[in-house]
Amino acid sequence: MKKTVIALAIAAFAATGTASAATVYNQDGTKVELGGSLRIFLGKLGKHERGDLVNDGSRIKINASHELDNGLSAFAGYELRFERDAYKNKQTAANDFGDPTTRKLFVGLGFENVGKLSFGRQATNADDVLGDSLYYRSGEYGILTTRSDKSVKFRSADFNGFSFGVDYLFGDADKTRTQAVPPATATSKYKSGYGVAAFYNYDIAENHKFDVAAGYTVDQLDNTETTTTQQKNHNWLLATHYQLNDFYFGAAYGQGVQKVRSDESKNRTKFIFLESKYDLNGLTGIPSTVGLQWVRLGTKYDENASAQDKAKNVKNQYIAVVDYKFNKYVVPYVQYTRATEKDNLGQRTNENIYGAGLRVHF
Repeated sequence: MKKTVIALAIAAFAATGTASAATVYNQDGTKVELGGSLRIFLGKLGKHERGDLVNDGSRIKINASHELDNGLSAFAGYELRFERDAYKNKQTAANDFGDPTTRKLFVGLGFENVGKLSFGRQATNADDVLGDSLYYRSGEYGILTTRSDKSVKFRSADFNGFSFGVDYLFGDADKTRTQAVPPATATSKYKSGYGVAAFYNYDIAENHKFDVAAGYTVDQLDNTETTTTQQKNHNWLLATHYQLNDFYFGAAYGQGVQKVRSDESKNRTKFIFLESKYDLNGLTGIPSTVGLQWVRLGTKYDENASAQDKAKNVKNQYIAVVDYKFNKYVVPYVQYTRATEKDNLGQRTNENIYGAGLRVHF
């Protein structure tokens, strides 16, 4: 049986250039699915950069499940992500096309009409709160903790449109480590974290619906000198999405606070997100969508405990994009992005990012 599953998976993988997400094995209560997407972006990525071709989060996914008795099931998932900013090519230059990295690897149990409990490297429930849906750099500056290297996750079943989720994130288990492990800073270490999220969706009529979501995450850090929690980052986000036929609109607002044990610093952040899309197919017969997005992240430093001059940093990003759907699997697009930043010294930085991308789903 195992050899059969592997053989089928290899055969499906070889054909992914033209295939859709495929069930490669389905027998005796066991189901294995293979899918993913290849994503590239060609364009100008900044005023100090040449035109470039980059990988934009291409991935391959394998999901497996097995039905047990009394509404119980077991499942597992694996996602191979091609990460950027690797340094393993022969030219010893930054490899923007990325190297394969295990992005997700988890197992779990499903309970019919109750929910799913999973363990491993996986996205958190907070990953579903913002709901951004554009392409290159979409949803930049998000404040929630949306993934974990190792966590326990529970996601409830849908109860009349309502569902919720709870996460616990594990950090560095070595209390004696004298050097931090990225993404922690040179002196801090990720100790643990947790999060909760809630969701509600309602269908008003056919192609007329809305949903709301809320998330709250906490990250705790210690340092290389003590195991006592030295810093806590609290973040919350409220989001809503509305669709009426070909029109879609999304909005989100959130805040965060960074508390440091050694002083009175309470650096605060505010996050704003707006997104709209219009499907031109119904109006013009062209299978194309126009999308706009604005993201703003402001950080207010504690002037009494910080040496920040203006005590504030503000980032804005504006995206305009038009895509064309050959079908639901092949989507090219053109995009313009304007990114601005005003730092704590009052200095402004502007970036114009533009180009064309292609996503092939399978």
